[in-house]
Amino acid sequence: MEKGRTYGVFQVGIMVSDIDECLRLFVDALGMEVVFEARNQIQPAQGLSGTDKQVMNVLMLHGEGGVDLEIHQYVDPPAKPCPPMNHNDLGSMHFMLRVDDIYAVCEKVQALGYELMNPVVESKNVPGFKFTYFRGPDGVMVELHEGEIPRVRRV
Repeated sequence: MEKGRTYGVFQVGIMVSDIDECLRLFVDALGMEVVFEARNQIQPAQGLSGTDKQVMNVLMLHGEGGVDLEIHQYVDPPAKPCPPMNHNDLGSMHFMLRVDDIYAVCEKVQALGYELMNPVVESKNVPGFKFTYFRGPDGVMVELHEGEIPRVRRV
C-alpha cells in the first residue's frame, strides 16, 4: 500500500444533546452495539470547543459490516443548539446506515417519533437499491439504505 494516503473511514462523529436518546434509537431500535462508553469525561483534545476542560459523554457504536458511529454530548458547559441544516446547505452532513429491510427499519424509527424526510426511493437503475432519510436526535440527518451499490474502481 502506498504511504501517505487515505484507505478508509474509521468513524463518523456527531454532536448531540442526549446520548441516552441515541442509545434508544441506534442500539435498542436499530441494533448497533456499544463498543465504548464514557460519561462525564474531560474533553482530551483541547481547543475543539473553545473551552478548556469541557466535560462530555462519549459513545462509540458499531454496526455489523459498517463504520463506527462516535457520539459526543457536551455536558458542562452544554453544546449550543442550532437549527438543522438543509441537505443543500454548504457544510451539511449526513451518514448512511445499511439495513436489511428498509421498510421494517422505517417502522421502528417512526415508532420512536422520528419522521421520514421523504418516502422510500426505489432505484430504477440499480435493482434492489432503496433509500430514505430521517432526522435523528437534534436534527442529525440519517440516511437508510438497502441493497448493493455498484462500485466503479478507478485505475
